[in-house]
Amino acid sequence: MAILFNPSLGQQVMLRSLHTWGRHPASCRTVLQSSDVSKLHALIRWHHGQWEISDQSRNGTQLDGERLPVGQWVRLTQDTVIGFGQDAAARWKVLQLDAPVTCLFSRGEPFEVLPLNAQENLLPDAGSPEANLYSVEGRWLLDRLDGSDFLADGDLVRLGGRSWEFVLGADLDATLETKRASLLPLPELCFDFKVSQNEEHANLDLQVGPRMIPLGERIHHYTLATLARRRLEDAHQGIDEPSQGWVAVDTLARMLGVDVPYVNIQIFRARQQILRVLPQSLESAALLERRRGELRFGPFAFRISKGGREEGQYPLAARNTV
Repeated sequence: MAILFNPSLGQQVMLRSLHTWGRHPASCRTVLQSSDVSKLHALIRWHHGQWEISDQSRNGTQLDGERLPVGQWVRLTQDTVIGFGQDAAARWKVLQLDAPVTCLFSRGEPFEVLPLNAQENLLPDAGSPEANLYSVEGRWLLDRLDGSDFLADGDLVRLGGRSWEFVLGADLDATLETKRASLLPLPELCFDFKVSQNEEHANLDLQVGPRMIPLGERIHHYTLATLARRRLEDAHQGIDEPSQGWVAVDTLARMLGVDVPYVNIQIFRARQQILRVLPQSLESAALLERRRGELRFGPFAFRISKGGREEGQYPLAARNTV
């Protein structure tokens, strides 16, 4: 990652693989306000393992006070001061010149960079997360407990009471620019839970139309099975569908013998695993429905067996009243 700092403004900027500087907001990644700055003043790029700068302006760009030749690429070095204009507000110091990286970059003090793992990022704290951020088929998904959004480069994310900028480190053109992914219809979907007799193990298979997708044994499958059981129990008691299956999060934590943050982690991981095997849809975002302090298993068919014997299925089979 490469970072430039403006002492006059107290501002840091993380460079993209191709970074534009100037006065024109529509064409420049970093907008400069100085009167002698051109609409498109300079370009900085990551090229063949190094950062380079090219002046595109009328009034010139300086490196440590020396004017650059217009249109030529010049290698940037650590601690260089770039002058995009004569004002102090147009001078930026090179703090770091590492390769581009996908990350979250803090928008205020203390300045901080959170490099992102494509597999999982429980944020802002892995022990008590508000969201999970990960890559699905080249797209980065921010999964909160109340919904999911694909992120585009430059999007702002609010986590832990702080504002962060999402920085896509490479292949910007491959990023999906959609703020909210549209839901695509799935074939008939059924969750098939298999719980061991001693309740220590839980396997899950997804039946999607005629296809069966094994998801294996996971701790979060038992969390899902517990919520599915609550919905099944309410259905047997004749409770209306809108009221079926709701359980307070702290109650669920006690049922599972864990704390509330751990429950949230299991929810994030369950949704992540299901989305990875069903990438054509975000229906899994509704896998668990939430309302004030409560949640329930979503509106999907499921089967539960324990110790090899069927425990129940949802929706309930129609009864013969004749």
